[in-house]
Amino acid sequence: MFIDRLNEEQRQALFDLAVMMAAADNDVSEEEIEYLQELSQKYGIVFDLNKSLLKMSELLVKMDSNEAKIITLQELMRISYKDGHFSPDERDKVFVIAQKMGVNDPALLLAVEKWVRQGFDWLYEGEQLLDYKF
Repeated sequence: MFIDRLNEEQRQALFDLAVMMAAADNDVSEEEIEYLQELSQKYGIVFDLNKSLLKMSELLVKMDSNEAKIITLQELMRISYKDGHFSPDERDKVFVIAQKMGVNDPALLLAVEKWVRQGFDWLYEGEQLLDYKF
């Protein structure tokens, strides 16, 4: 949704960071792969899960505005929640990324996490309502 506000170079960097994030808990789930495929298809990004040669610092420097940084954090949390939980390893990785981007406000990070969690809750509640029998 908000990825549209990023330029092409930032979108690629976000994709690469999302791949790194999906592997943070050493278990890339089917939901995470589907998210990455959707991101790749929607934004014309080559679907490549091998990011071992990339340096995070080179990706993060492309997030050069507050808006890009918040979108990046939101999307990284979002992919982390795709498998149903935001593990401590994933949370730590997001916090490290935030710090490396100069986002050191814990209240902001909690607000972004709440935003992501509420989005998933909203989708879940909608699915439940659509299954309602009357």
